[in-house]
Amino acid sequence: MNIESTYQKIINEVSLGHRGLVRYSETEITELNELLSKQIDLHKVLCLIEHSASPHSKFENSLLQILKSPIEDSLLIFALNCARKHIVEARVQKGHRLEFTFLETLKSLLYHKSPEVVEWTLRLIEGCGNQGVYFLREFDKIKPPPWKWFNAHQRAVREIIALLERRWRPIEKSKSRP
Repeated sequence: MNIESTYQKIINEVSLGHRGLVRYSETEITELNELLSKQIDLHKVLCLIEHSASPHSKFENSLLQILKSPIEDSLLIFALNCARKHIVEARVQKGHRLEFTFLETLKSLLYHKSPEVVEWTLRLIEGCGNQGVYFLREFDKIKPPPWKWFNAHQRAVREIIALLERRWRPIEKSKSRP
């Protein structure tokens, strides 16, 4: 697979307003997963994986390692978007629950120093469905105070937390009743 030409094709498609989705063969998926696990040319590889036409659970372990590794914020956000498709969507399609290690990794990212990373982590948690209730107790600890609401990412964090709390509070209350 020629990573550079596939990357340029996707970028051109996206710039024209198209989705830029690509169907990969099993060999290409294996090659991309290898590059992902070695973190070689990470920006381009994440772009290719994000624009896969369908979710592939083969990327799960490599994406989990990237989410745990100390990389720049923009790549971490890109990896979170890839995780939405290739971890969350892939598991939902197969009817499998999310792994505890993945949930713990997301929990640690809720305390990231960058509000933008926290925002995208919350967006991913929103896509986890009812399994996202796992994070409900963390929300009070990470809510930004009012004087930080002038930052667009801090404001988005507050709004997403409010949305999730409204969605999940009834579930939490019904669990606490005998």
